Amino acid sequence: MNPETDTETEAGLETHTVVARNTSAAMAEQRAARTEAKRRKLRIARRRATGLLLASAVAYVLATHFGHVHAALPWVAAFAEAAMVGALADWYAVVALFRHPLGIRRLPHTAIIPRNKDRIADNLGEFIQGEFFSRERIEGLVETVDPAARAARWLRSPENAARLAAWLRTGVRNAGGLLNEHEVRTYLRRTVSRHLLSTDLAALAGRVLASLTRSGRHQEVLDLLLRYSAGQLRRPELQQTLNEIFAEKLPLYFQRLKHWAGTKGGAFTARTVAELFEEIEQNPQHPLRGHFDDWLREFIDKLQNDPEYRWRLEQLTEKIAEHPALYRYVDGVWREWRDAALADLAAEDSRFEAFLARQVVRFGQVLEDDEIMRRWVNERARTYAPQVVERYRHRLGEFISAKMKEWNETELVEKLELNIGADLQYIRINGALVGGLVGLALHAISLWL
Repeated sequence: MNPETDTETEAGLETHTVVARNTSAAMAEQRAARTEAKRRKLRIARRRATGLLLASAVAYVLATHFGHVHAALPWVAAFAEAAMVGALADWYAVVALFRHPLGIRRLPHTAIIPRNKDRIADNLGEFIQGEFFSRERIEGLVETVDPAARAARWLRSPENAARLAAWLRTGVRNAGGLLNEHEVRTYLRRTVSRHLLSTDLAALAGRVLASLTRSGRHQEVLDLLLRYSAGQLRRPELQQTLNEIFAEKLPLYFQRLKHWAGTKGGAFTARTVAELFEEIEQNPQHPLRGHFDDWLREFIDKLQNDPEYRWRLEQLTEKIAEHPALYRYVDGVWREWRDAALADLAAEDSRFEAFLARQVVRFGQVLEDDEIMRRWVNERARTYAPQVVERYRHRLGEFISAKMKEWNETELVEKLELNIGADLQYIRINGALVGGLVGLALHAISLWL
């Protein structure tokens, strides 16, 4: 493994961990802030309802005590008296939902929610899975929402495409950092070796050469080889090397003759062979081309039909598949690809991210313009979404029920009061006002009778 790449990978993982921790801390702070806001709202609602009760009590005492002063005061007293009764009755009803009023446990039908916590949890789970996730409701939702059109509009937005591409790039980078280098290299080596061993090189080479022969392309390949070989043979460096080889290897006794042959023979041989190659290349009807055709056809026939040739290639394939050089080559390719990919993923102007963003926008545009594709997506959604929901909705109901059962009575009461307690306090306020109006009506009836 490359130490620098490993360091970059570890740094990327540490950065991701820090970001995840900061995100979790920020989310926890937001939850705490929302909970505190709910508590403040509940306290204010309780104070209002209790203040109205106290105001009704004070009004009743004063109106009753000074009732002889003015004819309207008995009406005020009747209103305040009935308002107190209504407020107290609704206070009792609201408190009895969550706890025992005044701490008296013997009062019947109090602390209704804590006493029936498990039954409420089961009923709530069944209600949610039956009403909110029924097959008919999901089908109607898909029909109304038109998910294909919405997805197309969302995807073709460059801002959304950039966010999605950035998210995918982060996911790929984090997933790459978690890869086990030894396991990856072992897998690649095993895969390449297995593919080599499963490939019939003799048959494959025979089919390729036969295809080239039928189309006449083998002569073009021969021209390329002749042109390259002639160019190499005319290089002064190669000719000098051949001269030295001739001077060393020629079996001549006289040193002067050997030196002369060595300094001339290599270059002469190279030029002669180069001229021959150039002549063959420039003459499409050269006799040696016919010999080349005959040899190639014979070689193709042996590749396809000769058991000895096939056996030799199989032995060569096995040696290549098990050779350490192949493993080193695979490791080198993997390291180069990994380093390049990680460098691009870590760059600010990542080409991979830009490519993903372009493809997301392009797909959104294609989906928006292609009505047949949108219809197909919506049909798939109508078909499979209800099936998925039907498969998991019972688990969803069980999950909700089990989660509520995990809460103790105090925790359940606190959660419910924070979310609906403030609204319930308005029942006390309404009870006081409605009770007061009923008190006025009763006072009027009593005077009339």
